[in-house]
Amino acid sequence: MRRGASAVSAFVAMLAIGPPARGADCTGVAPVSNTSLTAVPVVTGLPGRPLYVTAPPGDRDRIFIVEQDGFIRIKKRGDPPGQFTTFLDLSSIVQATRTPSLNEMGLLGLAFDPDYAATGFFYVDYTEGPLNGPWSTVVARYPVMPGDPDTADPDGEVRLLRFSQPQANHNGGQIQFGPDGHLYVSTGDGGNANDQGTGHAVCGNGQALGSLLGKILRLDVRGAAPAGLAPDCGGVSGDYSVPDDNPFADGPGGRCDEVWAYGLRNPWRSAFDAANGDLYVADVGQNCWEEVNYVPAAQAAGRNYGWRPMEGKHCFNPASPLNCSPAPATCTGSPACNDPSLTRPVVEVGHTGGVCSITGGGVYRGCQMPGFSGAYFYGDYCAGFVKSFRMAGGLLTDERDWTDAVAPGGALVNSLTSFGQDAQGEIYITDRDGTVLRIVPPFADLEVSGTGAASPFRLDADAWRWEDLGASTMHPVGHYRVYRGLPGGVFSCIFTTPDPQWAGGDPAMPSTGTVLAYVVTAVNPGGAETQGVAPPQTLDPAGCP
Repeated sequence: MRRGASAVSAFVAMLAIGPPARGADCTGVAPVSNTSLTAVPVVTGLPGRPLYVTAPPGDRDRIFIVEQDGFIRIKKRGDPPGQFTTFLDLSSIVQATRTPSLNEMGLLGLAFDPDYAATGFFYVDYTEGPLNGPWSTVVARYPVMPGDPDTADPDGEVRLLRFSQPQANHNGGQIQFGPDGHLYVSTGDGGNANDQGTGHAVCGNGQALGSLLGKILRLDVRGAAPAGLAPDCGGVSGDYSVPDDNPFADGPGGRCDEVWAYGLRNPWRSAFDAANGDLYVADVGQNCWEEVNYVPAAQAAGRNYGWRPMEGKHCFNPASPLNCSPAPATCTGSPACNDPSLTRPVVEVGHTGGVCSITGGGVYRGCQMPGFSGAYFYGDYCAGFVKSFRMAGGLLTDERDWTDAVAPGGALVNSLTSFGQDAQGEIYITDRDGTVLRIVPPFADLEVSGTGAASPFRLDADAWRWEDLGASTMHPVGHYRVYRGLPGGVFSCIFTTPDPQWAGGDPAMPSTGTVLAYVVTAVNPGGAETQGVAPPQTLDPAGCP
């Protein structure tokens, strides 16, 4: 550091509201005390209908995007939004289901092994079959290519589970590893309307414990439960075992041992809270009601989420499916509407304002925005809204609508396909039109040169260096400004650069016994400037070169 020179520091409040994502490495992430949100495009030009984002545990530098047309893409931190690579191409397998008329089929889910760094295994959920059927859901394991972390081995597929889909819609497709290390597979009721017709049980697949459809399945795919049971409804050749503490496990035949929860129509999507294991399940409704369910971790096994006796918090009667508050239907072997055994949703959304298909997200436990820890984000495909709430003591609290901030002007109407999270718990939105957005603090709330910055402002002899804000936050940065002044006074802009450094630094040398102080800010392409510098500094950009 030059004699007499110093970098002005800024204080960024650390809100101790909740922990970041389980095991997340927050090194290099500056927490921001924002109370509002925005979204920035981090991937653009995806051709294959993006619908999910995830990352391997501990991988801070990449996100993986699932495209419905059969591709998994990699976006590396710091690369421009239009730059991505292909990790796995399954388009030839799901090609017949790529027609828009069958828009609920294709590559639907991706989950990385909790020990991915050691095993290189990841799991996918997709539908296969000829254009006019029959169709099947496949859950399969793939390995990464040895020596190439950015490419999967397309010939390394091991099929764990395959079961028939009677119709083209309601496929579910969410797969995720729970806190217990087991794989949880969300399945739809098999399609059609009213959960009835060919391939549906008398009272609906959602209530049929002898069917894998309309369920959340719990599988041991990693040998975590060595005393597990053999596959039951998934077929004796299935490459998994059933944890012997699954709530409906009764051995071969009878109930499907794989079932962990039931009574679902088309769960899209579900998520475990990384801090405590609580479960959130968004279930797509039929003609009237969309729903989000919440269950504390200790009470989640064996739940009946109510479909078909109920749609949302209301009775459902297949004889009058357009009646949003019908008389209850009765079906021998199925609980009645409002039976105490049924789990009622915490959020119900009616089909007004264009609402048609709930899209579940995740609980924020990220590194960057501690003030939002515990907020669950969700949306709707047709209406394109983005909302959040928190659960506190089992009660719904802090309901917020972020649509105008995150998706202004109806940007996500008829295109919000899903949410996702990276290894640091930050939340992303997938837009069917080919874009991935990241939910972030407003640009002005960020910090570059103070104590809240992810990288310290260093006055090295060869160059002055500061945080690469575009890489650390994924906000687009047009250029940086360097201000010089006296502590507590006015700081004048003396240098601008598109790069996070200044070769040689400021040639001005303070006289002995005096101090020159510096502040670095970032300006985005729209002209907004970071303002995360604590008073009493005043920044004057008028003289920027």
